[in-house]
Amino acid sequence: MRVNRMVFWGMALFGSLAFGMAQVEPRGENPSIRVNTLFGSTGLITVPTSTTTRVERFQLGTAFGHNVRTVSLNWGVFEGIEIGGTVVDRTGADNKIIGTAKVTIIPQNFNWLELGFGTIDPFNAIDRTFYGVASVNVRVPTAAEERVVGLRLHLGYGTGLFREKLIGGAEIFLDQRFSAIVEYNGVDTNAALRYVHDQSLRLQLGTQAKVIYFSATYGLSF
Repeated sequence: MRVNRMVFWGMALFGSLAFGMAQVEPRGENPSIRVNTLFGSTGLITVPTSTTTRVERFQLGTAFGHNVRTVSLNWGVFEGIEIGGTVVDRTGADNKIIGTAKVTIIPQNFNWLELGFGTIDPFNAIDRTFYGVASVNVRVPTAAEERVVGLRLHLGYGTGLFREKLIGGAEIFLDQRFSAIVEYNGVDTNAALRYVHDQSLRLQLGTQAKVIYFSATYGLSF
């Protein structure tokens, strides 16, 4: 399916307008763990984590990576369930629209552990992908402590985009605004610095597939 580039940048413009219309995500939530990846799913840089979009909230994201530019929108349709769509603008190839979906499971009596199972591009517009990932909170940031210092580790397995290999990464929370991100997606090791501007806007700058990577995610509620 060919998507005109005007649609791609039109969605980006829509995102800018939405900033002025949207309510800020509620306080008491650490927004730094909810960032749209390059292909849309909530996660690190390209690797999804077990985390999903907050229930009844939206995450609008845009990302610029290695020969790929995307605009994505995720919706927390139920607690622990997100669905989304991503417009993918690839150098030298037709634009595509892909879907994403993920469910989070928290095992009983294991509040420090989350399991995520999801799909990227289930209709195979680019590369049908399924994955599972476990996220471990070694030291979880909490709003009650008014501090964002901790470590989250992620380990999983993915098909398609992830080449039937182990995937994973880590988030190191440096303070209330900054965290360091590192991941392995089955092909490349990527890293970024993540900045939380406020309770809604998060920015990332780093490297993906050995080139400069930038992304922005904005949490919305209407």
